[in-house]
Amino acid sequence: MAVDFRMTKKGLVLLIENYQTIDSLKQEIMTKFSEADDFFTEGDELSLMLSQDTSKPDDIVKIVSLLGDMGLKVKDILVAGKGVQDEATAQKYDLVREKVTEVRGAQVHKRTLRSGQIVVHNFDVIIFGNINPGAEVIAGGSVIVFGAARGVLRAGYSIGDSSVIAALELNSPLIQIGGLISQDYTRLDVPSVAHIRTGRIVVEPAEEARFESKEGRS
Repeated sequence: MAVDFRMTKKGLVLLIENYQTIDSLKQEIMTKFSEADDFFTEGDELSLMLSQDTSKPDDIVKIVSLLGDMGLKVKDILVAGKGVQDEATAQKYDLVREKVTEVRGAQVHKRTLRSGQIVVHNFDVIIFGNINPGAEVIAGGSVIVFGAARGVLRAGYSIGDSSVIAALELNSPLIQIGGLISQDYTRLDVPSVAHIRTGRIVVEPAEEARFESKEGRS
């Protein structure tokens, strides 16, 4: 069984162990919650625990989205070492919830992300603050940072290659847009945009960015 519940002093934890495919996992999650329907109510919060082997960023987005559709809120993401199922020994990734608002599907965070914090959202993510080394943003759409981006940025898990990553200072150790990943790019300390052009990620100063459209470059 890939899915199990664990009650801790900090609340309910949904434990996800090895699974074959994300579709089979989603079905098992729905079945598990259906069997315990009387125990949960809409708006309940839970923590999500994954092993190092199952902490796939694109799957995390889909899991959080599924739980949201079921009326449940993921308050924390915990990543444990291989074979570890104890919350006390897990590395805690905080989903930053303070001062969060929804704007046309976008999630807005008005603070700096510290090391170990992760933001997961199925649409655009806007950060008013810095993203420190060791922090991570996983977005279904674009990632916009009004500050220095020095953590991992992943965009486009829902809408794909049309997403962009923009920051006042883009110095991330890894950027990802859709299925493309780049670690070897020119770091810029001016307002910059990362986007996909001619099948690869390019990073340019915002004022010089040339975006590719279905009709060609613009």
